[in-house]
Order: sequence, then C-alpha cells, then structure tokens
Amino acid sequence: MPEDPISQEMARILNEKLQRVIDKQTEHTIALANHTASLDRLERRQEEHSQLLHEILDILRQK
Repeated sequence: MPEDPISQEMARILNEKLQRVIDKQTEHTIALANHTASLDRLERRQEEHSQLLHEILDILRQK
C-alpha cells in the first residue's frame, strides 16, 4: 500500500471497484454455468425423445 493518505485512498477505491468487477464476473460465470447445465439437460432430453419417437415409428411401421 502507498504511504501517503491520498494514494492510500485511491488504492482503496480502486481495490473496491476491482472487487465489484470481480464479483460481477463471478455472478455472470455462475449464471452461464447454470444455463449451460440447463441446455445440456434439455439436449439430453431431446435426444431421448427423438429416440423414443423413432422406436414408436418403428413399432407403427411393423403393424
């Protein structure tokens, strides 16, 4: 930390601003991770539904 009071105050203000930026980036990263996980679950379900649809179509074709 700088020695003179003005430099100390400037450093404190910059550190607070930097911490807010880091906190916001962390929030965005967590939100993005949650959205990615949701999209992965949706994609898996879509694949399962597609597979079931193909099975149903195969059964209907056999009749």
